[in-house]
Amino acid sequence: PGLREMLALLRLPSLWLMIFFVMLSWSFYTIFDQQMFPDFYTGLFENQETGQRVYGMLNSLQVFVEAAMMGIIPLLMRRVGVRSALLLGVAIMFVRILGCALADDPLLVSAIKMLHAIETPLFILPVFRYFTLHFNPALSATLYMVGFQVSAQIGNVILSTPLGMLNDQVGYRTTFMVISGVVLLAGIIGFFSLKKDDEQVDGDPFLRHRS
Repeated sequence: PGLREMLALLRLPSLWLMIFFVMLSWSFYTIFDQQMFPDFYTGLFENQETGQRVYGMLNSLQVFVEAAMMGIIPLLMRRVGVRSALLLGVAIMFVRILGCALADDPLLVSAIKMLHAIETPLFILPVFRYFTLHFNPALSATLYMVGFQVSAQIGNVILSTPLGMLNDQVGYRTTFMVISGVVLLAGIIGFFSLKKDDEQVDGDPFLRHRS
């Protein structure tokens, strides 16, 4: 694909819809998970050193489970479809953030954190397959870069400061509830606006395995 074809993608309303969807879901979630959760989690323990040690072990376990899920999620996606898998990822994202806002027991919050190992592949893999399904596959790498990677990073830059200011004013739990509300809104928008797997297939068709 030439530069003109790549720039022409910016005129597609469906691409801007995905950018908006990613910013409301993944960008908010990333700020929660990477910038706020570690300090929130270590604060649940008697001292910060214990919290950091437990967080390190839990994070290592999460990485291994997440790697395993990268092989399992494609099988699930073949069963439920791309759109349904993506919406399920947003639902788990919402549950994890809201769960951290409501729970104060370190063991329960640790269990909730492990949802990240399911949510990450359940969001990233369907997003990429969504682009190859509904857009020109020759431009799928560019679409993924613009529609997901770049938009998510821009969202992080734009949203980090206001969310940090909100956290300073009202604390972690209220901020988490606000973020979970935004992610829920993203899920509702996605439910009504994301294309079904057999709708406007301009890329590689998706064949679902049925039991």
